[in-house]
This record gives sequence, C-alpha cells and structure tokens, in this order.
Amino acid sequence: MTNPEPRPSDALELTADPAGGVDSSTGSAGLNQPWRAAVAGIELVVAVALLLAAWWSWRHGTVTIFLPGPQGAVDVVTRSIGSWLAGAVAAVTLAGLLLLDAIRQLMLASRARRRAANGA
Repeated sequence: MTNPEPRPSDALELTADPAGGVDSSTGSAGLNQPWRAAVAGIELVVAVALLLAAWWSWRHGTVTIFLPGPQGAVDVVTRSIGSWLAGAVAAVTLAGLLLLDAIRQLMLASRARRRAANGA
C-alpha cells in the first residue's frame, strides 16, 4: 500500500497571500478610488427622484369620495388603490437601499491607505 503525495505535482501552487491578488505595495485592493464618490452622487440623485415618485404614487393611491348621506349629510369614503400604494412602498424601499449604498461608496472613496504609511 502506498501513501499519497502531500501535494500532487500538477496541483495549483498555494500562495501565502490571504487576500488573493492584493498588491501589498499599493495598500488595500483599490478601495480608495475617487470615482466611487461620483457613483454615490448619482445614487443620491436617483434616491431623491424615487422619493418624489413614491410621494406622487402615494397621493394617487388614495381616493376620497363624497357620497350623499341620509337627510342631506355627506358621507366621506376613502379608497386605497393597492397597485399605487405598492409602487410607493417599492420606490421608498429602493431609495433606502440606494442611500445605504451611497453611504458605503462614500466611505470607500474616502478610505485612507494604511499600508503605505507603515512602510510595508
């Protein structure tokens, strides 16, 4: 009975770099990139547009109807239209996700490179 080799000769060479392709001379893997701030700005503009669309959709989702009641009184009935309200909720949800991603993009755009300061 033979023992298998600890590492077959045709296997891929494992590197000691746990980051897997991060160049240690430049710091982190491209996190500090100025174009991320532009992406965050575009996401903020789209989020504001989605909030305005949600407000508009919510206003169209409720309809007030005035009906004549007994003895000359007026009955007020408010109807909710589900498709408009669902669209408003979806727009607000998407705007919230875009806002969170814009914050993340701004953090990544302004992150300092620490390895260059250490001289590593």
